[in-house]
Order: sequence, then structure tokens, then C-alpha cells
Amino acid sequence: MIFSNPFQRVREAVTLLEDGINALAARKMESKQFAQAASQIARVSLGVRHVFEKTLACSFKRLDIPSRRDLFELNSLVRRVEDKLDHLLPPHAVPSLAPRPARTRRPPEPPAKVALKPATKRKVKEVKDDALPS
Repeated sequence: MIFSNPFQRVREAVTLLEDGINALAARKMESKQFAQAASQIARVSLGVRHVFEKTLACSFKRLDIPSRRDLFELNSLVRRVEDKLDHLLPPHAVPSLAPRPARTRRPPEPPAKVALKPATKRKVKEVKDDALPS
């Protein structure tokens, strides 16, 4: 039996490969050149992000589109107005606080039948012959 467990062999090969790559990367990352390059890449990416955000803000301002902060401010103002309106409304007008029917398995009781007045026949209107089109 040459291959008792092929997956074990694959795992060992992957582990050896990872160890080699990690050792190579550790040696390269200890160098001063790598630190300088990583620092420069971080500064460039932060600068690009800052320029992009400023350009986007300028574009939003020119197109008269509100920013995220404007929307948050508007949301808080609307919430304040809604709270004030809730205080002005009578207590029974608030639908969320209105009493709800009981939750049971039985259907609700039908409303009591109200006695209705008996129906009456309409009087037929007489039509004059001269009013009919000829």
C-alpha cells in the first residue's frame, strides 16, 4: 500500500507549501523596503479615498442631492415633528394604542341583528304620451 490515505498526503503537501511561502514572506516583510512600500501604499490609498469623497461631495452639491448627514438631520426633524403630533392627538386616535380584539380560536360573535323597516313598493310614475320621442 503506497497511498494509505491520499487526503493525508495532500494535506502534508499543502502544509509544506504554506510553510515555505510563510517563511519567504516573513523574510521579505522584515526588510526596510517592504515597510516603506506598505506605508506608501497606505498613504496613497488614503489620499485617493479623501479626493474621491471630496469630489463626490462636490458632485452631490452641484446636482442638489442631499448628503447622508443631510438625510440624518431630516430624519431627526421628521421624528421630532411626529412626536409632537402624537402629543397633540387625543389618546384614542392613536391606532397602535387602540384596544385589539381578543385572540381566540373561536370566531367573533356576530353583531346583534337590528330590526329593519319592511320594504315598500315604489310608485310607478306615469309617463305622458307626448313626452315619448316619436
